Amino acid sequence: MSDPVDITILGAGPSGLAAAYYAGHRDASVRIIESLEQLGGQVAAVYPEKHVYDVAGYPKILAQDLVDQCAEQGLQYGADVHLGEEVQALERVNQNGEELLAVTTTRGGPYLSRAMIITAGHGAFEPRKLGVDGIDEWEGRGLHYFVREKDVFRDSRCVIVGGGDSALDWTLGLQDTAAHPIALVHRRDRFRALESSVNEAKELEEQGRVRIFTPCEVREVHGDGRIEAVTIEDTGSNEMERVDCDALITLLGFHSHLGAIAEWGLELEGKRQIRIDPMTCETNLRAVYAAGDVAGYPGKITLITIGMAEAAIAANNAVAQIRGENVQPKYSTD
Repeated sequence: MSDPVDITILGAGPSGLAAAYYAGHRDASVRIIESLEQLGGQVAAVYPEKHVYDVAGYPKILAQDLVDQCAEQGLQYGADVHLGEEVQALERVNQNGEELLAVTTTRGGPYLSRAMIITAGHGAFEPRKLGVDGIDEWEGRGLHYFVREKDVFRDSRCVIVGGGDSALDWTLGLQDTAAHPIALVHRRDRFRALESSVNEAKELEEQGRVRIFTPCEVREVHGDGRIEAVTIEDTGSNEMERVDCDALITLLGFHSHLGAIAEWGLELEGKRQIRIDPMTCETNLRAVYAAGDVAGYPGKITLITIGMAEAAIAANNAVAQIRGENVQPKYSTD
């Protein structure tokens, strides 16, 4: 059994690292538990070479660079970091007259703390797959669910499927890497992505650098050993077109779940978020807080910037609860 720390943070993405910073800034001891084998959570694991635009102070910043900065800031107070450990059970135990939270993981524990902040992002996740017969056969042979390294797509003829921010971001982000035009396929005429990204993609289409297929769907994948082409159907006219393709990048979102955390008695907001009081970021379980994409309440906006703000709120409220004092921001400026 480990020595108790003030706060256990579940998740080492930007929100978790921000929580570690704010807790450390308040002279609280911190332990971070991350299920992945690296810092940065899903930001680093899924799109390290994607630009992030919504973090205050950075007009744009590569996701991996953001993670590196967050890690430098968040770990400066000596947090105890455990990577590659997926949490399992949570219990309350008494030690020397003090009630503590005890969490076990797939590799160790119980880890003891006086409070907990859950910053687990979307939880465990797997990509949504294209509804094409035999699609799984193309994994590793030209089918991609993430863009981790842009250079993998150097001079490749790319077909990107999706209508959200990731699909538009990579249509723009691969302009300096992939062969032109990059094909963007969406089943609806209207995109869900940021309007400025859609407008930029349309400008690139006028320049011959992008081809936008809407309302369209990929119906068939062709190739001998590797993907060589796809058939795209215009669902409005039912016309079919075969498009040469070296890399089929499907960015259709993820199926996600909270895993063992869902069995802890936490109230949920919808199916994938933990309900919190946005004033304190505390859950229905005493001394258990949540921040970032995993935290939910009516009107929640899931942005990295919002997660960082919630991390500060959660950390300061956790410290106040542990010490039996009023919540104080304790500014980091002079």
